[in-house]
Amino acid sequence: MKGCWFHASVIRLAAIAMVCALLPSVAHAQATASITGVVTDASGAVLPGVTVEASSPALIEKVRSVVTDGSGQYRLEQLRGGVYAVTFTLPGFNTIKREGLELAGSFAASVNAEMRVGSVEETVTVTGETPIVDIQSANRQRVINQELLEAIPTGRTPQVAAFMIPGVNLNNVDVGGTNIINTTGGSMSIHGGAVGDTRILIDGITTANAEGTGWAANMLPNMGSTQEVAVDYSSASAESITGGLLINMIPKTGGNRFAGSLFATAVNSSFQGSNNTDELRIRGLRTPNSLKLQYDINPGLGGPIRADKLWFYTSARFTRQANYIGGLFQNRNAFDITKWAYEPDESKPAFSDATEESVNLRLTWQATQANKLSFFYDTHWRCQCAFTGTTVAQEAAHLLEYPIQDLFSVSYTAALSSRILVEARAGVRREEFAYTPNNPEDPNRLLIPVIEQGGLIPGLLYRGRGLANATQPYQRTLGVVIPWSASMSYVTGSHSAKFGVYNVTANRDSKVPDNFDKLTYRFNNGVPNQLTQRATPLDRAERQRFDLGIYAQDKWTLNRLTLSGGIRFDLFQSYFPEQTLGPAPLVPNRNVTFPKTDMANWKDLVPRMGASYDVFGSGRTALKVSLNKYVTAQGLQGTYGDTANPVNRLANIVTRTWTDADRDYVADCDLTNVLAQDLRASGGDFCGVVSDTNFGQPTLSLAYDPDALNGWGTRPFQWEFSTSVQHQLVPRVSVDVGYFRRWYGNFGVTDNLVLSPSDFGTFGIAIPADPRLPDGGSTVSGFKDVNPNKAALAPNNYFTLARNYGKQIEHWNGIDVTVNARIRAGMTVQGGISTGRRVADSCDIVDDVPESALLTGPYCLQEENFLTDGKLVWTYAIPKIDVSVSGLFISRPGPVVSANRVVPNAEIAPSLGRSLSNNAPNATINMVYPGTLFGDRRNQLDLRFTKPLRIGGTRLGVNFELYNAFNTNAVLTENPTYSNASVSGWRVPTSIVPPRFVKFSVQMDF
Repeated sequence: MKGCWFHASVIRLAAIAMVCALLPSVAHAQATASITGVVTDASGAVLPGVTVEASSPALIEKVRSVVTDGSGQYRLEQLRGGVYAVTFTLPGFNTIKREGLELAGSFAASVNAEMRVGSVEETVTVTGETPIVDIQSANRQRVINQELLEAIPTGRTPQVAAFMIPGVNLNNVDVGGTNIINTTGGSMSIHGGAVGDTRILIDGITTANAEGTGWAANMLPNMGSTQEVAVDYSSASAESITGGLLINMIPKTGGNRFAGSLFATAVNSSFQGSNNTDELRIRGLRTPNSLKLQYDINPGLGGPIRADKLWFYTSARFTRQANYIGGLFQNRNAFDITKWAYEPDESKPAFSDATEESVNLRLTWQATQANKLSFFYDTHWRCQCAFTGTTVAQEAAHLLEYPIQDLFSVSYTAALSSRILVEARAGVRREEFAYTPNNPEDPNRLLIPVIEQGGLIPGLLYRGRGLANATQPYQRTLGVVIPWSASMSYVTGSHSAKFGVYNVTANRDSKVPDNFDKLTYRFNNGVPNQLTQRATPLDRAERQRFDLGIYAQDKWTLNRLTLSGGIRFDLFQSYFPEQTLGPAPLVPNRNVTFPKTDMANWKDLVPRMGASYDVFGSGRTALKVSLNKYVTAQGLQGTYGDTANPVNRLANIVTRTWTDADRDYVADCDLTNVLAQDLRASGGDFCGVVSDTNFGQPTLSLAYDPDALNGWGTRPFQWEFSTSVQHQLVPRVSVDVGYFRRWYGNFGVTDNLVLSPSDFGTFGIAIPADPRLPDGGSTVSGFKDVNPNKAALAPNNYFTLARNYGKQIEHWNGIDVTVNARIRAGMTVQGGISTGRRVADSCDIVDDVPESALLTGPYCLQEENFLTDGKLVWTYAIPKIDVSVSGLFISRPGPVVSANRVVPNAEIAPSLGRSLSNNAPNATINMVYPGTLFGDRRNQLDLRFTKPLRIGGTRLGVNFELYNAFNTNAVLTENPTYSNASVSGWRVPTSIVPPRFVKFSVQMDF
């Protein structure tokens, strides 16, 4: 039955498309670019009343026109990407026509005209270079057009497209499309920004689900229906709620002729080499991660349903990826309820496997010349089966399915006059995901998961399933997100004003079942020492009433200076509906109902300011500066989301020390009793006091300060300052040098009110004399442990603003140097470097609230190293052999290095003056100052060679792709556990850059 609903949708949408046409369609992109300039006569006097027309195949209405104002200025806004011709006409003057003007994204092309008096009608045609320096905008944007999307060897996702920008961080390392189906698609940031501030849009409608803070989306976008990807990465206008990456996928919409495309590729392990070495094997990587199977088939078709009136575009995508996990093998004891050890079967490498299929349809209706409507539906089926990781055995990997995964949107644009443009958009985004098994009778529920602190793979989760950690059982969640927006633009020659509103409403409902015992065990070298117990099953729900922004902004050109300013009112409101929890196996007396509970109610006014100055008046050098404030993204998860849900504020998940005296792997204690029990004398076990004695009680373990959740100016925020110089070196080649600074405010902290700073003991640890450790042979002090007489007290946690305890700072400073060159037809070069560092200081807070950083307090002041990121993208058409070569070179810092040592109580006690509280057998402590030690750089080169062929009206590109051409084996992830001073006792690689492999693909356009 799996996926049947999806395949029925595919058939229905495909049938609609086939009835419409047998061949697919020309694309039109969302209108965001502009053409501006000044018209003068031969003496330099400005000319008002000149009719300026922009024509392009990209415009459905074919021609857009305005008239210059009293200062001779004009502005054509909301233009789709494409090639334009601009015509200037005024009675008594020669007509001027400028051809070959290329627009993309939100670029503002400056085109001035000098008109001469003519006695007869005459048109003077001018062909010039498209401006490459935007002299009228402080906004920083990179557009990856369709030509570049098709040419560059990547995994064909908007995240990977944005990753080509220097400074962009992406946690998901993809090589050749082998790792593009993953949870959220990968987290991204730039210039010290927050991951949660990223936004991914399709034609201005968010793809986000109800998870996280509005950035996550577990759907693989369909690049076959994408015309270009526009990435705003700094100096956002008042339209943007956050200061993170804004990635907008500009869609194909169809046109007046039938046309289409097909991309197809497939590869398996036979096409891959090896980059494993003796050095890696000695370090502990027994087998490297590598490719098992990958394919991607992406057809698209469209055209007119009624010429000049109604168009369609439809596309489908079928993708699968399977990868072997480095150093991990299937467990010989998998699914054997009588076995508790992980015994790797080295003849069976563990692997992850994921499949996604999708289909979409867009209809565009030009109701009148001034009014346009667009309808879009996109549906997906996905299964990440199994979701194996470097420290998650295959039998413990969860099966993540998405029974519901779709997006519907509608948009409307109206040109009420040559000066007034109205836009409105609305959508519904649904996503249901399920971590199986969901059948209560599934035998896998009888298996208790185990986390091994030592062993062959420290930190390995094996045996039982769940969400791949001790604190999260199974889950089934349905999220519904409803975004909508409306705006009105008023454009004159010197002004471009815009007023708008944007809101997102969201609902999130979760059911949380569990394994039969509601337990996860922790072992140290096979010996049980701790268990996690849970008050499951339970249901929970969150609601977001408003994530509202109302804004006004204007761009004003005064000769060579363009000023941009805006003000935005942000309102965020969330609440939790009435919820009831009944009895559960480990909390048999639970029976509590929580009434509807309000959560956040924030109000903020945030300014956006920018200026751009044409330094020499030639349009070739621009000085830009901006200062913007943004609220930090919020949603239905995190500190201000589901963490604050009254259901989750109960002590639902607790840990306790456990000594399995009879080694029967059964916790022979009363787990409904939260206090310590020593039953060893009677044949039972020792079970320590639980980590929160509110377990099973209707008492909330966490309260929130109303002043942190309500009113004006209390929402977490950030400021961003930037300044840069962009200069055209030669025609079609520019260089950009910029400085960026970002700083944060309104931090929060959780204070356990039953504890004071005097209720903690302090201890230090000796760092082994290992030359690889930066402070090897020294002692680090300042770690905390709660005093035993306070350990059993029920916590009274109180979340409030950190500024109530002192000063906390976090900021990032950096520099970008980038080059953009469109040297000639068939040759493009883009790239540069970005370097910067983060500084954070929370020492004042840690001094007053030690429980906020028990084992990280000595690292409260973090001054990270400068990290430099380099990217280079190029395409080149070799004329004599008619072959195109393109490439992507990446130079990235290695992973941050930790040394987490499991320090036994016997070693801590002499410094602490007593044993650890709660009879804890050990403490895991990082011995490397965070942000000061990094792995080897990743220098990776990917290449594509394309032979274009023409068969009748069909263009066919046959691609030969070479990924990881240098065959680098740079380590991507390491096990952070420090076991000993041997080569394999620390920094054991868990994944490396996949080995060099070749792949063939085809791109067909007809």
